[in-house]
Amino acid sequence: MPIELTEIAHLAQILERSGVATIEIEQPGQSLKLVVDTGPRMAESPMLATPAVDHSVIAKADVAGHFLTAHPWRDRPFVAPGQRVEAGAIVGLVRIGLLYAPIVAPATGIVDAVIAEPGATVGYGTAIARIRPLPEGSSIN
Repeated sequence: MPIELTEIAHLAQILERSGVATIEIEQPGQSLKLVVDTGPRMAESPMLATPAVDHSVIAKADVAGHFLTAHPWRDRPFVAPGQRVEAGAIVGLVRIGLLYAPIVAPATGIVDAVIAEPGATVGYGTAIARIRPLPEGSSIN
């Protein structure tokens, strides 16, 4: 019996809440591996000073699949570093079979970086793009 997308989303939520980073399920004829991005892992160093406050926000994948920077019918990517985006704008897609799920900007701002590699397999919560929010009422074009 195939695993449904709703079941995959539910499993990803359970993983995130429980702090488990990876789960693999194998059945005859199918397998599923979910990887939850738990954030950067850096060893603490006594040499490091207190880091500067980073107000960047991260656009994350809501589903697991393959990351696309542009729709297959388009030549240009949705966003590029240095580009202004509005909250809710599409910054990429996750392809799941024939389905394309949008990844949206969580805030209005300037794209600092597209973190995920085009074509890479991404999981629920994988960081896709880093956005530097603009102050309210900002009119930078």
